[in-house]
Formats: sequence, structure tokens, C-alpha cells
Amino acid sequence: MILDLLDEILFPRCCACCSVEIESGFLCRDCRRGFLQMRSFPAIDFLDGGVSIFSYEREIKQAIHEIKFASDQRRLKQLAGEVEMLMQDASVQNMIIKFSTDAGNLPLHDEHYNNCTVTSGPQRSSGCPIWCGVPTDPSRLRKRGFDIPSTLFSERAKEFGGKWKPVLCRTRKTLPMYGLKPEERVRNLKDCFAVTGDVGGKSVILVDDIFTTGTTFSAAAAALKKAGASSVKGLAFCSSLENLR
Repeated sequence: MILDLLDEILFPRCCACCSVEIESGFLCRDCRRGFLQMRSFPAIDFLDGGVSIFSYEREIKQAIHEIKFASDQRRLKQLAGEVEMLMQDASVQNMIIKFSTDAGNLPLHDEHYNNCTVTSGPQRSSGCPIWCGVPTDPSRLRKRGFDIPSTLFSERAKEFGGKWKPVLCRTRKTLPMYGLKPEERVRNLKDCFAVTGDVGGKSVILVDDIFTTGTTFSAAAAALKKAGASSVKGLAFCSSLENLR
């Protein structure tokens, strides 16, 4: 409580783009429109497609770098606030629930706030998929002191129609993916994930902070599929548009 109060005093809440005062999150509503993309990414090897929420550019890209390389937990909480903010928009919630519980993928949808109609509440599909974060390398987890995927999505899994259940772990130390070439990424992650829970015959929503080439998602999905998961879809907080074309 005291730490939260000090944080409010030392770091007043304002939009990262235009500096207008905001109550929570990272962006104001107007600036959020420029980042919110809700775009599909294709099936890759063992991954049955997926969707990213925001575009990986400008202020969001800078925030991700501060979180990953400067262990900025305050920034991470702000981005988690953006995910929580989506729960206030029933149309976005319905889209993700449909994506996570249905066999179909989520269609490309660029200007969400201009093209959708907000409804009174979510219409839940049948079934309860497992939500699981891509596990962080243990040494980086110790250094940061927090796990990015679980901070972003664990509290939202139930609201999106699923159940949070960490069923993956890392089996060995890996290099940071940033800056690696595609073939180096594949070698770096080969057989580095193991399943620690029962996923036989179940649908899994695999979540992470960013989708770039899809190598990490694919490697994690491979472990889940080999352990018997019926389907594995990806949900990323953000992605680079060039990787979705």
C-alpha cells in the first residue's frame, strides 16, 4: 500500500505517448487506438496459429526493452494494466474468448475501436482451455525477479474463458533471442522445453510478451503437442507488423 502510494507520487500516471493524465495502464484511449491491432499470425509447425493484441513499435517497443533488459517492473505492471483494460470492452473480450475456445482463428481486425460494437457482456464458448506462459530462462527470471507472461496474462485467463496452469518448464539455459538470426533461434531453442502437467487431449493457449519470428512459440508448442495437447494457439501481447504479412 505504502509502496503503491509512493509510486503514484514519484511517477504520476500519464500516457506514455501524449502525457495526458490517465487512471491506469500505459496509454490513453486515443493513443491506444494507434497500437491496438488484434491481428492473426499463421500456423507455424506445431503452433495452430495465434493472435497479437498490440503492435511492437515506438513506446510499446521501448517499454518491452525496459522490462526485458532493465528489469523495469513498473513498466510491466503498466502493460498488464493494458490487458486488464481490454476486459472493460466486451467486444475485445468476446473476440479473444472465441479465438481461444473455438477451432477457428481470429480474423485480421485493424481499427477495432472504429469498427466494432460494444455489447453488454461476453458470450462464453464451451470448453475451458489451459492458459500457459512461455517459461522464462531460470537465470533471467532470477535476475529480473518477475515473470513477464504470467504477469501480463495469468489474472486474465479465467476472464478470457480459460484456466491458468503453468505446464511448461525450461530444460536448459538458452541465449537471449534478441539479435539472433532465424537459424540461430531454432538451434538455441531446440528441445529446451518440457511439459510438467497433464495436457493430453486438451487445448492450450500459449502466451508470451512478443511474437517476432514465431520460433519460441513453435518450440514450446512442439513440446505440448508431443505431450498430447490437441491444439496449441498463441497469444502475444505485441508483435511486429512485418512478421504478420
